Amino acid sequence: MTLAVRSLSVVYPDGTEAVKTLSFELGRGESVALIGANGAGKTSLLLALAGVLPFSGTAEAEGIPLGAKPPVGASHRVGMVFQNPDDQLFMPTIFRDVVFGPRNMGLGDEESARRAEETLRELNIAHLRDRSPLKLSGGEKRIASIAAVLAMTPSFLLFDEPTAFLDPRARRGLIGIMKRLGQAKLIATHDFTFALETCERAILLKDGEMFAVGEPEALFFDRAVMEGCGVEEIRR
Repeated sequence: MTLAVRSLSVVYPDGTEAVKTLSFELGRGESVALIGANGAGKTSLLLALAGVLPFSGTAEAEGIPLGAKPPVGASHRVGMVFQNPDDQLFMPTIFRDVVFGPRNMGLGDEESARRAEETLRELNIAHLRDRSPLKLSGGEKRIASIAAVLAMTPSFLLFDEPTAFLDPRARRGLIGIMKRLGQAKLIATHDFTFALETCERAILLKDGEMFAVGEPEALFFDRAVMEGCGVEEIRR
């Protein structure tokens, strides 16, 4: 069970090449950090895989093609958690946010509600079910946005800067959740210590292209590699 990307490119209407012929695979249960400076193409890649941006090349989730108009069922195999939870939580209550996805998949009210309640319990936020997103902390919003995606039971999860807006306690809680999630994960982040704790592999991007790939600890402490990618290495 893999997410296979082959020669994927994203070109914006103004001609900007955000992603250039990327090829990689995300295996069953694997967590991969996506690293690069601002403008390296991380978010554009995630949005392409989520079906938000058109792309050339191919991307397949469990052998099913992804894209702006994927086959029936394919769009729910990949779920994306956006950088800003306010872009993902739009209903009056958290329960209605979490139940929205299953209903949009065509599931009945009873099954949709069951999935929503189960997901809220699994993430230990059942007590937030009737709260408004406007009344939640940054950490609570982050977990609620993850719940909204998990309720659709995707096989692959995409995260765009998941530790953004989080205080140290919320960040620690998120690390625990990421370690428990069984889905394969592609995580775009500038938080290298977070990546070290949650990912077995890292892909470094530079100007939309693959710059390096390997174990996070081997890459992140290598000054030549990290500076070549446009970011600073971690100091021991």
